[in-house]
Amino acid sequence: MRHAEGDDVVYTKTGTTGKIVKIHQLDGKTWAELDSTGLLYDINSLEPKKEMEHARRVKEARREKKEDKAPDLTKDDGTIDTSGSVAGGG
Repeated sequence: MRHAEGDDVVYTKTGTTGKIVKIHQLDGKTWAELDSTGLLYDINSLEPKKEMEHARRVKEARREKKEDKAPDLTKDDGTIDTSGSVAGGG
């Protein structure tokens, strides 16, 4: 089995975290009850919390690195663009 009672997990669809308090078999499907909500979650939609935290940190680091490389296009240098490459509505 992929997960067991006592595992810290993340429900990938919403980011809900919790500890599995009980595994249930209902209608041929496996469900995990989380302590944080008391709800049942499809066990196939749960990931170990440590792996999800690591993936989130990697994603944030990549985003920060990308932001560092991207030019800041939000600043206006105060000049008027007369190149004809822009059009105004009117």
